[in-house]
Amino acid sequence: MKNLSSSLLFFVAMLFSVCSHADIETKEFRIILAPAVAKSTAGYGVIKNVGAEADTLIDISSDAAMVMLHKTEINLGMAQMIHMPNIVIEAGSELVLEPMSFHLMLSGLSAEQFKQGETITLLLEFEKAGMIEIEVPIVPAWE
Repeated sequence: MKNLSSSLLFFVAMLFSVCSHADIETKEFRIILAPAVAKSTAGYGVIKNVGAEADTLIDISSDAAMVMLHKTEINLGMAQMIHMPNIVIEAGSELVLEPMSFHLMLSGLSAEQFKQGETITLLLEFEKAGMIEIEVPIVPAWE
């Protein structure tokens, strides 16, 4: 029953995590619940530019953690995370944040704020669309 309750909560949170602001839409955002001893975790989701012009994501922030956009690259068999200070999202395209690709890296986590079933607020700042605020659920890695 507990798995059903947490799955339902996750589904409802995912529905409310869909956000639209001008020409930018976000969907399926989630932050992975990290082990209690961890001081960083990853965030995933989709940012879609439904507009007619490219827009640049210039900053991501949160009161709950330091947030950076990273891209995972494999060099000589080793995964390396590359910090992306900004990224252009072309008109009609999307930036997919997923494991072993682009993703959010959240660091400086507080055990009080990062609990399963809780949400954190992310602020996405775009050159043209401006600030977009989204509430993102914290979920176990297996959901």
